[in-house]
Amino acid sequence: MAVTVREVLDDALVATAEPQVEVAGDSLDNPVRWVFTNEREDVASFLAGGELLVVEGRSLVADGREKRADEYVKSLVNADIAALMVELVEEVTQLPKMLVKAAKHEGLTIIGLRRRIPFVDICQSVNTMIVRDQMRMQMQVDVMSTSLRSELAQASNPKAVADGIANLFGEDVVIFDVDGLEVARAGQNINTATDCGIVLALEEQKRPLGALEISQRNTVFDEAMCRRIEQIAAPVLTLYLDGGARVGMVAHLIAGPEDGVHVSPMEAREGHAMLDALGFAASGVYMPFAMKLKSVANAMPAIVSMIDDFESNGGCESICLLEGDLMIGFLAAQDSGGDVSVFSDRCLHALTQVAANECVYTVHGRAALDTISLMDAFGALRSVIRTCISNDAECPYGTLECVDSSLLERMLGMERTDEAVRMVITQTVGHELMHNAMLIDTLCACFDNLDNKTGACEQLGIQRQTLYNRLDKVTQIVGIAPTDKISWSMLLLGAKMAKSQHNHTISSTSAL
Repeated sequence: MAVTVREVLDDALVATAEPQVEVAGDSLDNPVRWVFTNEREDVASFLAGGELLVVEGRSLVADGREKRADEYVKSLVNADIAALMVELVEEVTQLPKMLVKAAKHEGLTIIGLRRRIPFVDICQSVNTMIVRDQMRMQMQVDVMSTSLRSELAQASNPKAVADGIANLFGEDVVIFDVDGLEVARAGQNINTATDCGIVLALEEQKRPLGALEISQRNTVFDEAMCRRIEQIAAPVLTLYLDGGARVGMVAHLIAGPEDGVHVSPMEAREGHAMLDALGFAASGVYMPFAMKLKSVANAMPAIVSMIDDFESNGGCESICLLEGDLMIGFLAAQDSGGDVSVFSDRCLHALTQVAANECVYTVHGRAALDTISLMDAFGALRSVIRTCISNDAECPYGTLECVDSSLLERMLGMERTDEAVRMVITQTVGHELMHNAMLIDTLCACFDNLDNKTGACEQLGIQRQTLYNRLDKVTQIVGIAPTDKISWSMLLLGAKMAKSQHNHTISSTSAL
């Protein structure tokens, strides 16, 4: 395990400086990547995250910096430092009040040193401890790797692989194939609600094979150990878990666009051919979804039950693959009966059954009527899951969300404005609606009038019934009704962006 702030305080040399926790912050168990000393006010620009920053107390009040304590603290928090260590001797023996207030508000841990010792000694002592710990961890991983390879060398089936891993670590093990079906188990207790272990992704040459779940009663698996177990177990299990050509086609479809936003013409053609080869008719309608699983063993019974119930409806099918702790795929109907909103309601009802499971975080897209919209939706779903994983807060397991709920957050997270606009338009308006100028103008009128129907009719010069007919057509295309406040608002915003982008392109062309 990594060296923590708490362990730094217990270091023999640091203890001679009489450290005291002045502000507890979010946690004393934050890992310390490195100890660094720099008293510049803009020091955050030199940090990579995880540092323990050591400064003199005098530097915090020099040149009126106390008045700018809020900005200083925010910059350190945004840089993701482990903690701030401040020498409080002689001239400055107390932390500035504004600094303390800001640290408490932002959750920054501050350690006060009541006795002076050279900062270089602190850096040398703690950084040496960090390096030694990293070397020790690497040696443990290497030893584990050798032992695991030895255990799996003679494995002739998935059960033998599960037994080998269980014997090495003294843990319960379950192996799942790419369809989420259990294929081997060693031990019996991993599927209790209070025993969520680690879930590892099994893949070979970027092709998903399924998942490997291990309890953590006796061993805590860090990132390095998890990756090494995956690398060793996957080549052995690929002999037994390879789903053939069908899995390859499904994996290609649900991978989404290469750029993560919108499929190219070639990607669309390939995707359409694969969808056709999988047996889905041109009149099909699809509801894409993704599920982040805290525990595959705990989640799969609910997921299997949901799929069985959904497919019991005539003409309804589903396709999904398990990629480690991610179940991603779509619910489908060969014929929506002309009413996309009814199909969407049926799918949301089905997904709600799983959403109550505390080991599942479910995200759904919009109903897709064509291959382009479907593949673009998988790009959006994967973006939502990545955003969830990258945040410090835990995924909101036990909930069901639409991709539109986090659209603005994801837009703000993009570096380039043009790419952000393109993403919003693609994930709201979609391919088919994009090319219907009349409906785009109608949505823009609703946007301009705060979705007031009377104002929109006056702007467009049409009767109220004509407006309703157009909005019904929009609902049939994108599967969103005006009653869905969040998604409808995002749709209006996307339409306005699409119109503005179109006008800008025409203006730029005319200028040439």
